[in-house]
Amino acid sequence: MISILSTKKLSISQKEHLLKANLAVVDANFITTEAIPFTIPNTTIEQAIFSSQKGVKVVLDNNIKIKKAYCVGKRTETIIKQHNINVVYTGDNAKELGNYIITKEHIGKFSYFCALDRLDTLPNILNLHKVQWKEIPVYKTVHTPKVYKKKFDAVLFFSPSGVNSFVKVNPIPEHSFCIGETTANTLREYTSNYTIASKPSVENVLIKAIKYFKK
Repeated sequence: MISILSTKKLSISQKEHLLKANLAVVDANFITTEAIPFTIPNTTIEQAIFSSQKGVKVVLDNNIKIKKAYCVGKRTETIIKQHNINVVYTGDNAKELGNYIITKEHIGKFSYFCALDRLDTLPNILNLHKVQWKEIPVYKTVHTPKVYKKKFDAVLFFSPSGVNSFVKVNPIPEHSFCIGETTANTLREYTSNYTIASKPSVENVLIKAIKYFKK
């Protein structure tokens, strides 16, 4: 049976989806996140930018009020809306969100709640177009790599950090599947054998893997 490693823990239903397609799966979290101390001028933010679910959770845990939010990913959007916060726009990735902000909402100041080791994609777009914004790191990413002696037929990646954590202690597999262009950019440093999900979600990564091995 074809074997796959997921660098992120999957739900029972997600694993069953793979098993029904005769794909054996092993899953483990190759990264974790930790909240870090931060300060802001006041507890009400007019326009907040979030590129991850973790950033939202940390901010809300600190009782910060958000009037308008701009975010990356549908799951991040869902968490924000559950707290009755107005989501102005949701991009599939940081580049798409940045391009929206500079063309549609280039007004006022933005607070970007992000990881300590965040990528430069969004900040570069905002700086290039002279958008007023402030970076507020609220969490850090920690690599938690696992060594596997077994050789998997493919590996599923869901973030650039997940890729870097994996390659610290494991060889690159013959083929990889990744959640989006940002993760693919990191994969390109190690291999050209990968497939990108049609939409940035865990489910779409699984679908790509199933279709690939059905051939």
